[in-house]
Amino acid sequence: MKEKLIKLMNKFSRSMTGIVMFLAIMGTVIALATIMKLEFMPEPIVAFGGLISSMMDAMLNNLSLIFCVGLTTTMAKNKKVDAALVATISYLMFLAVNNAWLTSQGMLAEPGEMGLFGTGQAIVLGFQVSDMGVFLGMILGCITAFVFNKFANVEFSDMFKIYGGSRLAFAVMIPVVLVLGVGVTYIWPTVNDGIAATTEFMKDAGPGGVFAYAFGNRFLIPTGLHHMLWMPFCFTGFGGVTEIAGNVYSGAANIFYAEMANPGAITAIHESVRFATFGFAKAFGVLGAFLAFIKTAKPERRKQVISMLLPSVFVAMVAGITEPFDFMFLFASPLLWLVHGLLTGLFEMLLWLLGSRTYMIYGLLDMVICNLPLPIELTKIHIFFIVGIIAVIVWFFVFQFMIKKMDLKTPGRELVLATGANEGQIGNSDWDADIQVFVQAVGGVDNIESIENCFTRLRIDVKDVSKVDEKIIEQTQAKGSVVKGNNVQIIIGMKVQEVCEAFKACVNWEE
Repeated sequence: MKEKLIKLMNKFSRSMTGIVMFLAIMGTVIALATIMKLEFMPEPIVAFGGLISSMMDAMLNNLSLIFCVGLTTTMAKNKKVDAALVATISYLMFLAVNNAWLTSQGMLAEPGEMGLFGTGQAIVLGFQVSDMGVFLGMILGCITAFVFNKFANVEFSDMFKIYGGSRLAFAVMIPVVLVLGVGVTYIWPTVNDGIAATTEFMKDAGPGGVFAYAFGNRFLIPTGLHHMLWMPFCFTGFGGVTEIAGNVYSGAANIFYAEMANPGAITAIHESVRFATFGFAKAFGVLGAFLAFIKTAKPERRKQVISMLLPSVFVAMVAGITEPFDFMFLFASPLLWLVHGLLTGLFEMLLWLLGSRTYMIYGLLDMVICNLPLPIELTKIHIFFIVGIIAVIVWFFVFQFMIKKMDLKTPGRELVLATGANEGQIGNSDWDADIQVFVQAVGGVDNIESIENCFTRLRIDVKDVSKVDEKIIEQTQAKGSVVKGNNVQIIIGMKVQEVCEAFKACVNWEE
């Protein structure tokens, strides 16, 4: 039961990551559009920035629909175009039935001075409905995907053939959406109170809450469950709810994007930003650890260590993808990984105490662009960089001390480099030979149940885990591997998407 639950959570987080990457692009474009609209810009540039900003606002204000369609599509096993269509129709049906029930029962809230903010209802695509934020998209997306996978391949014969397949899944969704649309009018206010209580608890926890959140985000990375921690706080009401320029936004990242798009409408950065600074360690912590690895490496191997680690350090600092770097030392010393997590928590807590309100979910590039449109007196970005420099020094000395004191086999100190027999291939873009090894490592084509990928990992569900051979993965360019239940995770890095597609082609995999 536990393994099944973890598998479901991993599947959900994998589906979420694909959607979140689109939101990262949205945030960057909003920042650039806001810069274009600054007063000193030429009028044509300001006008163009306004157009771009309007386009991104449409996306930011309809994240629930995006999550619904995105989750359904990524979780659907096949017929993904049909799945997207069923998801869109289901979403619209929900809005209609929820509004109709609220209207018929006299439950529609009256707008106040701040519109519907605080009433538990909101206007979504012209419908006044129960305000579930992106939770609506997440819940409906998961339900639609489940129903679609269950019924989309059921076919009827002869005159009833038209009612089979994807149409049957749509037909099943009609009563499901009806029950859901009516049910949430009674259930969601209580759920909303629970979400608000959780947010208030994290707020009351103060610096301790910031420490726990930051530590969890870093420490849980090997399990892949860190997505289940940061995503709810960044994109749902768990991270906070506020009204900006007449619109209501939920989640730390969404709130910051809205503040960035409307700098004239705010006098302070919303406190939810405490949940959107966990990119700090991705830049400064990684740099400090990298320097420590170079310093403690055997002299004859330092150049080799630099060439091996530098690409993953660059990706971590600039783009915020740390797994390729993390797995270079995670298994060599779990204790060092624990300290890495503790330092992350301590420094993010320090940032909060010193008044820094700087947004950084991903890497330095995203951080600079997104904070640039807002006044420095609001973001306190100078504090962020000062603490960052101190963090590099602390990480360096702590890691250096532990590595030498405990004789840890970090990169450059082990008997054989982590890249194994294939170390000369680091940086080689040809993965064909490695993919053949991956197929062998997971027990062959017949042992494969599903093939997916997330940010940096190739994830393969197998039928019989006893046939898995992790050892031979060490002969490839992969940064490492993790086996959890029947799920095999092979850490690839930034090229995971193309490796995943090549893997599917190699085994003639059909969705």
